[in-house]
Amino acid sequence: MSSSPPNSSLSSRAAPGNSSPRSRSRWVLTFQAYMWRLLARIGFYLHTFPKPSPPEPSFISSYSTAPIHGPDAAILQLAFYVPAEYHREIERGRKYPAVVNFHGGGFTLGRPSDDARWAAAVNRQASAIVIGVTYRLAPEHPFPTAVEDGMCALLHIAAHAEGLGIDPSQLSLSGFSAGANLAFAIPLRLQSYIRSSGMHQLENESAPDLPRVAFIIAWYPGLDYRLSRDQRRAASVKPSKTLPPILTNLMDASYFPDAADMKSRYASPAAATDEELVTALPDDIALFLCEWDMLLQEGRDFGERLEGLGKRVRCEIIKEREHAFDKKPWPFKLDWKVGLYYALACEWICEVHRVSAHRARRQTEQLD
Repeated sequence: MSSSPPNSSLSSRAAPGNSSPRSRSRWVLTFQAYMWRLLARIGFYLHTFPKPSPPEPSFISSYSTAPIHGPDAAILQLAFYVPAEYHREIERGRKYPAVVNFHGGGFTLGRPSDDARWAAAVNRQASAIVIGVTYRLAPEHPFPTAVEDGMCALLHIAAHAEGLGIDPSQLSLSGFSAGANLAFAIPLRLQSYIRSSGMHQLENESAPDLPRVAFIIAWYPGLDYRLSRDQRRAASVKPSKTLPPILTNLMDASYFPDAADMKSRYASPAAATDEELVTALPDDIALFLCEWDMLLQEGRDFGERLEGLGKRVRCEIIKEREHAFDKKPWPFKLDWKVGLYYALACEWICEVHRVSAHRARRQTEQLD
């Protein structure tokens, strides 16, 4: 296997001041991030106007980042979106598939409710629970905070799957933009965490309930920060349709106060070795890429690489659409392609979960 080992440093760093290799001070970045967050909330408010309206979470739970941060752990929210019959059915012992979702926003903006329409589609068309993960945002919480928060959320969900009515053999990850990056980075980080903590050496009876991810659904992911934004824009078929530099520069400087971190596999999953990708990622991957996105080519390259490693990769190029095509703040109607591609993703979720559940039953029968 051919990839060279990436930078594996993951120690949390305090945000540097004026000595940072990034030119802008952290307080200026924080002020700008707050302004963009306000604009994003206005945009998502307009996004609620087209019918059917996006749902509110069915209920809110919480998780702790204690596995990483110990006594300094944060308590963060999980937003649950569940099928209509969920509460009645789990009392009868039914176990549901679950999709753990990570919102986008360049690690600087966003919240779980941004993907409420996606959650509604999965509830309805895949009869699955969707769990929207709150993770802390940059520049207040730079890399690797989002990855570590997401990993702790996944550990929490796996440990409480029984009480939540989740079938642990039917667990998927989804994400949009930066959240899609996390959907790949978190399994890589989880693999390192399990190995460093010695959990993989425990006997079956004493081992904790660890996440077993069956499927990753990634919407217009950023996968290789080793490429500059100029390189990415130059690769786009319509550079004028890509995200503006004023926004991408803010996001990158906020999340990466140390530019060297961009080479980490937890920032750039494409920097992982072939062996790491084979062992950390599930066999089934779906990539939804936008034709006019600056991230199109790296998504294609990553999909082809995974396919060459034996993964079952489903890759859809959404023609004549730009990044975050499904999140446009147009108050009159939704893009018709949103429903089309959400439905396709739900169809694939059902297919993969059926296979993974069948495989889990066979393994249980063999053990018995």
